[in-house]
Amino acid sequence: MPDKLKKMGDVHVFMCPGCKYLHQIDSRWGFNGSLEKPTFTPSLLLRELKGPPGARDQVRCHSFIKEGKIQFLNDCGHDLKGKTVEIPNWDDEMF
Repeated sequence: MPDKLKKMGDVHVFMCPGCKYLHQIDSRWGFNGSLEKPTFTPSLLLRELKGPPGARDQVRCHSFIKEGKIQFLNDCGHDLKGKTVEIPNWDDEMF
């Protein structure tokens, strides 16, 4: 089974299919140790400013990561809010 995460230094990184960019999780989160079916606790909440200066919007991504799947919560600011999807397989060639 392919890995869903990449360990980079002290963080684990995965591609978020909702935000369409990388998210990183550091050692503050509980981790089951699996790169194939990761589970992190508690939830992951990310906020990022996107857009040109003066017209930036805050994008919110809030999820639970369990057994290699991302459960996006209803307060997400993207099209996958309220849905559960597989974490995409990590592909070194993409980066």
